[in-house]
Amino acid sequence: MQIKYRQNLSYKAERLQNLYNNIPHEDQSTQLDELRQLCHQLAGSGAIYGFPEISRLAQVLNNLLKSTEHTSFLTIKLSLSELLLELEHVKALPSSISHQQADIVESSSTKRKIVIADDDADLLNFLSDTLEKAGYEVIAVQDIRLLADTVAKHNPLILLCDMAFPEGDTAGAEYLIQVRQQQGVTFPVLFISAHDNFTSRLAAIRAGSSHFLAKPIDSDKLCQLLGSLYQKSEQDPYRVMLIDDDHDVLRFYRQTLQMAGYKVLCCQKPEYALTLMLKHQPELVLIDLHMPDCHGLELGQIIRQHVELIDTPLVFMSADESLDEKMAAVRLAGDEFVHKPIAPWRLLMIVEARVKRSRLLHQQKRKLMRQPELVQHLDTLTALPTLWQLHKDIESMQHQKIPFYLLKLDLNKFHLVNDVYGHQTGDLLLQTVAWKLMQQLDTKDQLYRQNGDEFWLLLQNTSQTTAQRLAENLLISLTQSTGTLISELNLSASVGITSSDAFSESSELMIQQANIALHQAKEKQSYQIQFFNSTMQTDLSKRYQLQQSIKQALQQHEFYPVFQPIVTKDNQLYSVELLCRWQHKFQGPVSPEVFIPMLEEEGLIQQLTWQMLKEGLKHLQTWRLQQPHLKLSVNFSASDFTNPELPSELMQLLTENQLPAQALILEITESVLLENSTRLNQQLRQLKMLGFTIALDDFGTGYSSLSYLDYYPVDILKIDRSFINKLDNAKAKRLTLAIIHLAHELQLHITAEGIETAEQLQLLCAEHCQHFQGYFFSKPLSAADLLRSKWFTQPLTTSVHQPLPER
Repeated sequence: MQIKYRQNLSYKAERLQNLYNNIPHEDQSTQLDELRQLCHQLAGSGAIYGFPEISRLAQVLNNLLKSTEHTSFLTIKLSLSELLLELEHVKALPSSISHQQADIVESSSTKRKIVIADDDADLLNFLSDTLEKAGYEVIAVQDIRLLADTVAKHNPLILLCDMAFPEGDTAGAEYLIQVRQQQGVTFPVLFISAHDNFTSRLAAIRAGSSHFLAKPIDSDKLCQLLGSLYQKSEQDPYRVMLIDDDHDVLRFYRQTLQMAGYKVLCCQKPEYALTLMLKHQPELVLIDLHMPDCHGLELGQIIRQHVELIDTPLVFMSADESLDEKMAAVRLAGDEFVHKPIAPWRLLMIVEARVKRSRLLHQQKRKLMRQPELVQHLDTLTALPTLWQLHKDIESMQHQKIPFYLLKLDLNKFHLVNDVYGHQTGDLLLQTVAWKLMQQLDTKDQLYRQNGDEFWLLLQNTSQTTAQRLAENLLISLTQSTGTLISELNLSASVGITSSDAFSESSELMIQQANIALHQAKEKQSYQIQFFNSTMQTDLSKRYQLQQSIKQALQQHEFYPVFQPIVTKDNQLYSVELLCRWQHKFQGPVSPEVFIPMLEEEGLIQQLTWQMLKEGLKHLQTWRLQQPHLKLSVNFSASDFTNPELPSELMQLLTENQLPAQALILEITESVLLENSTRLNQQLRQLKMLGFTIALDDFGTGYSSLSYLDYYPVDILKIDRSFINKLDNAKAKRLTLAIIHLAHELQLHITAEGIETAEQLQLLCAEHCQHFQGYFFSKPLSAADLLRSKWFTQPLTTSVHQPLPER
């Protein structure tokens, strides 16, 4: 196919050269339209034939042609000349193409390649002749020791292997196990053996073989078995239609689908497509968007006017990287869009999911109205079975007493991919992940997709060690390159695992256990694989009890404030940070790291903030009688800043307690700054104008950006304790000092958190830090204990409260 494609490039290169010579002469509009069409075709076909640079240069030129009013003809001609040079380079390549291109073409055409391993030369020749006549490409291996190298070099779709070799009666199975472990291959294996006994069949099963044939081999039976593995049933193949004006793309996609067993209809002229569809009733139609005389979306709208075709799935294709308002109409119509070039594996995945669902919908249309769960067993994005099917499979294996392991895999921070790159890239990433995971599994194992970025794996008849190793291989495979489109993504995942130790447990309970294990895995930073144990269930029960009682605890004022002093370098009291504690009725003290996220999830964090603030200000009013300049530092969450009346409500509360705005320091974390920059900035500036002090808490531990310090009206930087604790480390020390020097340059005050030693204090004083907080001075104290502390019982000395800089 690639040779034919290179021949077609000669014609396109000739047309491009004529356009290059005539731009901007003759009829400018006609010239540019033809140039756009040729660029669109090359952008969609170059990469799939092994020439990605053609696709890239064509796409660059296509983007320039979209805005000719802002692009000079000189720029267009320069870009066109680059494309012409690349075309000439490809045309001049020798007929024996490079190894890299050969790999692309070979994998793209999905050749029926088989490796046969047998030490019997006569049988090896017989099987090779038989299968070659049946249309297979055969690679023969007589020495089993060469199996690993042969598989790595040829990447076959199936292996036909003798069981006994001079190395041993089960040497074939033993060498195959090594190949699977070393290369992670998952292709089907057929073992043949002159000894049809339990030992041989057991060795075949342990090597991951799904079939076992006893010698002598029936050639017809062998070909029939291979055919069932390679192709779908020819009795009623799925019908797919391709509509594209680019003959090269049509030929490539048609052969890919035909080799997979589909019946493929092709059409280059949109005006003929409707007649063909009405006649053949395809179960899926793939339509190129950019065709002469008729846009693909317009053709889709014409198709939808016919009652017979109203339910036919449509997938629109385009090599353009940008989507305009027409794509919104495509999505509103319920149809889908995919970028060219489409890799063969992804084309098959997209087609398989949609044609299966299309046929199911047509066959069960009336029944589906009463039983919608029938379509829930297939995920339309990845062609994987869903959670509904997972329940059924678990119940079946439990009934048959088949031991298994259940794994749940979740991609870490996948939502950022959708937020940053868009849902289309997110869908491509999920399809890529599904493909990578499938390559790691044996034929007896099954992969499912629940929704979003959650995948389930069901492993039969395996051990904990094997399950552990597989999980590790899955995580490693995901960290490897995911393709040029998303090559910059640092993909990682977490895995929770449970086993069928007790067959009486329901499928729902098994799934819950895997969920619990996954939750534990995601909380770990160093190790992202976790097996379920009974302790996790106990911890989850305790957490559930807390969630059930937290609202009542808030209403009954079970939360109480404590205050941690913040001092100057001469140990004078500058402010106190208001902190919250919870003494649960039954579980005792509960960490803020536990109950604060719970309150945020329940939408109750604002209530807690105001409860604590009201109590804290009452105490501050009393304390300022002895410490007139004392301030109260209060943590505010992102939820607190969603209240547009926050400034006025704070002023009212201060007025009630006869306190000025300067008495309150509002502490916010970097995560708050990510919520809504424009609105938040306006609100913070309003608070600053009223006299409040703004402190950035835990600086350096979140999504740090130096632009925050200039954009937001911050007065104080609070350096997180994680930096202070590492001051004895040279690298960490340099980083901490850099933060301090930066704050000085920006005229910000600095509070160092987590001071525990005199050495830390001495170093930070030398660097002119203004304020300090930590157990070296005091732990968090109750209001009564703070009044009994040295700051209130000893005579007040003159403290150096440096005024905050104006910003």
